[in-house]
This record gives sequence, structure tokens and C-alpha cells, in this order.
Amino acid sequence: MTSKTKVLLVALDAADEGIIRDWAARGRLPVFQQLLESGIWGTTLGPKGHFASVWPSLMTSVTPARHARYAPWQIRPGTYETYPFRPGDLKREPFWNALCAAGRRVAVIDVPHSMLNSDMRGVQVVNWMTHDVSHGFCTFPAPLADEIEQRFGLDPVDVCDHLTIRSTEQVRNFRDNLVERVRRKTALATRLLDRDEWDLFLTVFSEAHCVGHQCWSVHDSGHPRHDADVARAVGDPIEDVYRALDHAVGELVQAAGSEATVVVCATHGMGPDYNGDHLLQDILVALGYIPAPSPAPLPRRLLLKAWKRLTPAMRHRLRPLGRRRWGILPSAPADWIVPRLDERNTCWIVPNGEVYGAIRVNLAGREPKGRIQPGSELDDFCQRVRRDLCALVNADTGAAAVRDVLRTADFESGPYLVELPDLLIEWNTDTPLSAVHSEKTGTIRRVFAGARSGHHRREGLFVMRGPSVRPRHVAEAVSIMDVAPTVASLLGVTLPDVEGKVIRL
Repeated sequence: MTSKTKVLLVALDAADEGIIRDWAARGRLPVFQQLLESGIWGTTLGPKGHFASVWPSLMTSVTPARHARYAPWQIRPGTYETYPFRPGDLKREPFWNALCAAGRRVAVIDVPHSMLNSDMRGVQVVNWMTHDVSHGFCTFPAPLADEIEQRFGLDPVDVCDHLTIRSTEQVRNFRDNLVERVRRKTALATRLLDRDEWDLFLTVFSEAHCVGHQCWSVHDSGHPRHDADVARAVGDPIEDVYRALDHAVGELVQAAGSEATVVVCATHGMGPDYNGDHLLQDILVALGYIPAPSPAPLPRRLLLKAWKRLTPAMRHRLRPLGRRRWGILPSAPADWIVPRLDERNTCWIVPNGEVYGAIRVNLAGREPKGRIQPGSELDDFCQRVRRDLCALVNADTGAAAVRDVLRTADFESGPYLVELPDLLIEWNTDTPLSAVHSEKTGTIRRVFAGARSGHHRREGLFVMRGPSVRPRHVAEAVSIMDVAPTVASLLGVTLPDVEGKVIRL
């Protein structure tokens, strides 16, 4: 990278800010230690209640009510049907499009939930090595995809939510493949940095996201799934991946050169997966808000069942074909039971990433055959649901099972508010939640059986260093939406009609 380069933005998808700061202070992450000491840094906050909206909100600098995405599957407005939300369904453009329109030369690598811009002033790599699979691997210009595949290969890690990662060998292989993925992406990024002049070079590493979901129980000795034998044999795979990411950031900072302003962003955090979303369906059935569930459609059940029965080697061979050519392979673990979207319901459970449960009201005037009237009837209904859910206690500890039930309209506004859930259930994630009790529900017990032992936290981290940056700590948390306006400002561009603000340097 030459002296004309302005900004290097390295984003670490779901790398926990508490872990980074702790291990940097102890010298385990020396690059982060140096960046935190020499730059401006602080905590970021993602969209309230919508962890699946972190990346769309970062790249558009608006809330879900203005870009429309809150989950991988959403209810189609005006119907009782769900549909997969694709990057092309996003209602706002990513900030790098504005930079390209302003004449800036941009490189963008593997931003989750993004789509290819065929008018890119520079290069773009989409879905090469990401945690979430929305469509196939592609690039602009198109021939770059073949060059990447031949020189650096395809993703050595399968869709991690489909993997069985329990034994010592499985954990070790998963950790090694994630570290290898960091190495390959770093090699591509440094090659592209050296090959051209960039105003913005943006690359995203998703390995902390994968290892946090799948290996938190190895890292955390207090987790119910912790296997001491595996931990002794393998060590801490989360530390291994974070150290690889620390080294990668150091290589990219060096390749960018001393004149570049460096921005490193850990988008949101990670911790033990102690949410109660796996209990929500049973709770709402017991409270009389929804009927008992019906099986998922047979074709989907058969496809997911067949996929899970494939050997890892077979999945590895099929994955590049499915992701790059068609993007058809399943991108989420099997969910055999789905809510019944029935016009007779007063409400439904809707997908929302699990840490916050989500409910949509069957609202008259919005849904085709709504049952709850807007105004006082809706207010009373939401208050009743809130009282019933906040009355739940963790049957094993006696603590509150639900911290609060939030009404989305109280803190969101925008043209696509009507597409969002009406109520968000903030689970108490301090301890495992396998059973709840209230006077109305009795005791409901269901142990979480999913693959993930770790899940998200709202807090993230940003750190900036450069010629015009004064080292300091920003005491008050900033929004994840502030990243894009800040980067654009460094490049002399003002983003139009955004909610994020420029972080004062």
C-alpha cells in the first residue's frame, strides 16, 4: 500500500471486546495491546434486540426499521408466510457505494450479508470465507474468483453450525482449519494491498464468530458442556484463533504503511449460550397465546436430515459447489418444529437470533386477517404478554428468567418498522436456562440441544490509529452505525441520510 492510501478497516466478526482487552493487557495479543495504547478506542453497541442486524446496520449506518433486516428468515409483509431475507432485499446501500460514487477507490472483502456491486470502483469479494452463507462465492471483477480459488483455495471450514464438534480430534481440526482460514485471508489481503492503490481497504475475518459459537464450552470451564479432557488435550481454541487474528491485524497494519489510518472493529461480543429461546414456544403454548406446533415441511426436513448424515469429507466436497455455483446448501441447523402461522392466532414467534426472543402480533390493518386492534387493545395485549413473561423464573436458580420485554416501536422508527417483531424478549443469560416456572405455566423444562455453546453479546470494540488520531479512551459507548460515517469522513465524504455519527478524533 502506498502513501496515497487513506484508511485500512479490519473488522473482526463477533470477536469479544472483553476478551480482547483482557488478553491485550496480559500481552497475549501484542498487536491489540499496541493499538489500544497508541490509538483512540472504545466500546460499540449493536442494534438493540437484533444481533442479526449488526452487519446491515454497520454497512448502511441505519437501524433495522430503515434497512428492513432483522433475521435470516422474516415474515413477508401482508402475508402469513416467511421468506429467506437475502442481501438484495436490504433497503439501503452499503456505505462503500457512496465512496465509489465520490471517486474513491475501494477494496471490500467478505463483509457478511453484502451483495456484489457490479459498478465497484475497485474490487469486491463476497462469501469466500464467512460465517453466514447467503449466496455463492463471487467477486468483482469476475475473473478474480478463479484467481483466488487457484492461489488461495476455498474455505477449509464447513458451515460451522452443521458440524459436530465435540471430540478432541473434532475440536482440534476445527481450530486448525479456522487458523488456516485466517492465514489464507491475510495472504489474499496483503497481496491486494500491494497490488493497487486504495482509498479504503476493508476486510472482515469471521473466525472469532465460528469459534465462539462452537468452542465456548472448551474455553469456559464453568460451562455445563465443558469437557476437561478435551480442554487439556487441545488447549483453548478461542485463544488460538484470537492470537491468529491478532497476528493478521499486525501484518495488515504493516502492509498498509505508516501513513494509513487504521480502524479495527470487533463488531459484537460473545459469551455462554444461556438464552431461553428454546423454551419460548412451550411457554407461549402454556400461556394460551399460540397453538401447539406443526412439523416443518417434509422436503426441508428430508434435505436437512440428508445433509446432516453426510460425512465431513462429503460435505467438504459439496460445499464449494453449493456455495459458489448455486448457494443452495442449507445455511442453518435443522429446525424440525416451526411456529404455525395461522390467521386465528393472536401472535406468533418469529426468528430473531435467539438471544432475544421475538413475537409478532396478528394486528388488524397490517396482517390480512388481524385479530388485535391497533390502539388500546394492542397496548393491553402487549402489556399482558410482558407481565406473563416477566413472571417467569429460572426453575433451577429462582432468578428471573426474563430481564424485560421490549416493545420495538418504543425505540425504533422508520418505514420498515411494520416488518419487525413487535415484542422482544430479553432473556436473563447469567446462568443456564433449562427450566422456567410461573403460576400460569407451571414448570416447563427443555434442555437446549443445539450445537452452539456460545452466543452473542451486544458490546463490541473499536480502535483507531493514524496520523490525525489523538490516543484516548472514549468513555461513552458509540453505536456500531458510527463506524461507516467515521470512515467516510476520514476519506472526505459525508454519507447522506444516515443515523450514525462521526466519532470525534
